[in-house]
Amino acid sequence: MNRPISGWHRLSAIIAASALLPAAGCGGGAGDRSGSGRPAKAGTGEIAKVTWGLDGAPRSLDPAHGYDGKSALVYEQVYDSLLYLDASGRIVPGLATSWSRPDPLTYVYKLRTDARFWDGRPVTAEDAAFSLARHADRKVASEFATYFGAVSSVKATDSATVTVKLSRPDPFFRYIPALAGQVVQKAFATAHPKDLGTPQAGTMGSGPYKVESFSAATGATLVRNPSWWGPRAAVRKLEFKVVSDPETLRLAVRSGAVDGTFLSDPSQSRRWRDGGTVAVRWVPSPQTVYLSFDMATPPFDDVHVRRAVALSVDRHGLARALFGGHARVARSITPPESWGDLAAADQVRSLYAGLPEPAFDLAKAKAELASSRHPQGFQVTVPYPASMKWLGDVLQSLQQNLKPLGIALTPKQVPFQEYLGNLYSHQKLGLQLVPYTPEYPDPAGIPSLVLGTEQIKNGFNTSGFSTPEVETLLAQQRAAKRPDPVAGLRRIDAILADQQPYAPLFYTDSGLALNRRLVLDGDHSVWLNFSQQWATRLKPAA
Repeated sequence: MNRPISGWHRLSAIIAASALLPAAGCGGGAGDRSGSGRPAKAGTGEIAKVTWGLDGAPRSLDPAHGYDGKSALVYEQVYDSLLYLDASGRIVPGLATSWSRPDPLTYVYKLRTDARFWDGRPVTAEDAAFSLARHADRKVASEFATYFGAVSSVKATDSATVTVKLSRPDPFFRYIPALAGQVVQKAFATAHPKDLGTPQAGTMGSGPYKVESFSAATGATLVRNPSWWGPRAAVRKLEFKVVSDPETLRLAVRSGAVDGTFLSDPSQSRRWRDGGTVAVRWVPSPQTVYLSFDMATPPFDDVHVRRAVALSVDRHGLARALFGGHARVARSITPPESWGDLAAADQVRSLYAGLPEPAFDLAKAKAELASSRHPQGFQVTVPYPASMKWLGDVLQSLQQNLKPLGIALTPKQVPFQEYLGNLYSHQKLGLQLVPYTPEYPDPAGIPSLVLGTEQIKNGFNTSGFSTPEVETLLAQQRAAKRPDPVAGLRRIDAILADQQPYAPLFYTDSGLALNRRLVLDGDHSVWLNFSQQWATRLKPAA
C-alpha cells in the first residue's frame, strides 16, 4: 500500500494495498457484516458491460512494476497465475494443476497444457519459468523482488514442469506463486524489456480478459477472451473507471453510472448503506492498524511512556463511532484472518479468546506516565497519509485523550509518498500509525517483518525491537520444519504486550458495493482481490 531487493519497498505496496484490499464478494455467510439479509443468487446469461469504480489509477499492467491494489485488480483479470488462494486462504490450482515440495529447497509445479495466450500461442513452462524468474532479476527491479530473496534458480525442467530451487528454506515461498505467479508471454516481454505493461506497449496474457485500452490516469477497458481455458465469463466488456473523490464515486454507484466498487474505508460505512439499487456488504479483512513506537528515540525508549499511550486509545469507542461497527478491537498484531490452513478454526478462536483485550484506562495511563522519565508529558507530531483520512480521525481521538496526561500530540497530514519516505528513512520515527495488510495467510508473516534485528535497518521493524527470545521464535517460524504456530504466536504476543513496541488497535472491515442487477457468485473473503480472477464471478442476478 514497491518491492526492491531490500524489504522496505514492501511497505509501500502493503499500505497502498490497504487502500484497496477489500473482500471481494456479495454472498452472505458468516463473514457478512451488512446486516441486511442474504443477497440475490446468481442467474444465467450474459452482461454486455460492467463499469467498475477505482479510487485511484492502475500504475502498470506489468505485475513486476504494478504491485499495488489498483493495478492488481486489473491485471489479475488478464493473466493466469500458477496458483491462487481460495476464500479460506488455501492454495488452489491455477495454471499449475499440481505442485509438490520434494525437499525443503525445491518446489515443483506441473502445468496444464490447454492454456493459450491471446495470440494463439500455447502457454509453456518456459513462459512460466521466465515470468517467475523476472522477479528475482535485479535488472528488472521487480516490486515483488523481496519475496524471491531465497530463490537461486527457476527452470522449465520439461515442457509442462517448472522447478524452483531455493538457497535456504523459506516456508513463506509456498504462497508466492499465488501472489506473484502471473504468467506473461516470454517472447512479448523480451521484446518489451522497458515498457511491458505500459499503455504504449501493452502486454500478452492468457487470462479470461484481453486489454482493449489502458491509461495510467483514467483506467482500463477489458474484453472477454473467447479462447480462455476456463468457464466463460458472463461479462463481455469490463471497464475500470477512476473516480478519485469518495463522494463522487458513491453517487456514481447509486445512480448506476458505475456498477460496483470495492470499499476500503470503513469510516465511510454510514454513507455506503445497503438499499435501493445498490447492495453493500462488509466482511472482516486482515488489515491491522497499529501504533509503532521507535524505541531508539526518547521518549519512546521508556516502556512506561509506551504503555501510557497504548492505554489512552479508546478502541471500542472508535470502532463504534468512527467505523460504524466495521472495525474490531485488535488483540494481536496478527489478524485472525491470516491463519489460512495452518490451524483449525476452533484453535484460532481459542487463541484470540485467550489473549488479553487492550484496555482504555486513562487513570492507569496517567500512573504509567508518572512512573516514566517524562512524568510532565511531552510533545509529539504523528504523520498520516492524506489519502487515508480516517487515520487522521484516529489520531485526533488519541490527541484528546492524551491532553489530560500532558502529552501534546499533533496529527500531521502529509502526501502519501512523504509518509512512506519518513518510514523508509528509519530516522527518529517517534510515534507512527501504520495500517498493515498481510499479503498471504500466514500468522508468522507480520511478526517476521516487524520484529527482529534483520528487519531493523532494511525491513519493517519501525520500533527497532528485538530480544534473544524473539530472534529464536522468528528463526523457528522460518525453519524447514516449523513448530506449533499457535504456541509461537501466543509467546510473541505476550512479549509484545509486556514491552509495547507496537500497540495493535483495530482489524478493519472492507466491503463491496454492487448494483443489484449483478452478484459476485460464490463465497467471498479477504483473499480474492489479489489472488483471484474475481471478474469471472460477476453474474447477472437471478
